[in-house]
Amino acid sequence: MLRTLFALWLLILPAVHADDDHPEPFVSDADARAEVDAALGRAAAGEGRVVLVFGANWCHDSRGLANHFQQDDLRAVLDQHYEVVWIDVGWRHRNLDIAGDYGVPTIYGTPTVLIVDPELGLVNRDTMHSWHTAYSRDHAEVVRYFRQFSFSTPGGGVVENTNAYAELVEEIEAWEAHEGARLTRAYTALQDWQNARDARETPIEGETAAYATAWNAIEDHRGRMRRDRSELYAQARNAVRDAMLDNEISLSPEGAGRLDAVQPELTLDFPDYSDLDLPWEAEGWTL
Repeated sequence: MLRTLFALWLLILPAVHADDDHPEPFVSDADARAEVDAALGRAAAGEGRVVLVFGANWCHDSRGLANHFQQDDLRAVLDQHYEVVWIDVGWRHRNLDIAGDYGVPTIYGTPTVLIVDPELGLVNRDTMHSWHTAYSRDHAEVVRYFRQFSFSTPGGGVVENTNAYAELVEEIEAWEAHEGARLTRAYTALQDWQNARDARETPIEGETAAYATAWNAIEDHRGRMRRDRSELYAQARNAVRDAMLDNEISLSPEGAGRLDAVQPELTLDFPDYSDLDLPWEAEGWTL
């Protein structure tokens, strides 16, 4: 009985705060990849872009973003410049391979919003993970964001256009690919474990507590990874800027070239996740 109640709590809790009048645009059995392909085709023909919203109807902020989207001012921007695809992620275990097509190894929260240009690819990489607070975002800010990304192109300032920064970004992307794959496997493992628990006629002693411990660990870890990712990019920018200042190089396009000629040895302080103990990673783990 306790196991059943815990499972129900997991299913109900996120929806308790969701507003009943907000849209529920996510369809669990939709062919998301076919919808994305069709949207990219329409966007290319109309010289627009595609908004991929990875979320779920149980998620307060996913539905909050959908509510922003249905307001007249933002809807006008979306209708003019974008094709929107709502991609159901279940409990963050479904359709993440579509995000992977754009070099995004995992998601840290819902919703996660990718803006894709048919020619340029992903154009909002720096801010795609910032929508987990969509419900409480100021609506005018949301409108400005999507209006800006209807025409802006990837780029950056002087620091971001140095080879030194590009090399650090490669290290960050390799770290995120490795750790992101681990987090994605965790989402799937939790769902498989829940399915196995639901199928058992007789509960296994102590399993409810073990599942809750693993669930909470992943909830904490995904937030930690999102923060660490932001911190690593900040470290990279600061390291390059400091190298320019230490070498008395001006923060200018010419200075960027001078720094690359110096080839500074820059390092990042990557987080240590050795304290994350996941049962399915143990030898002999079975459901």
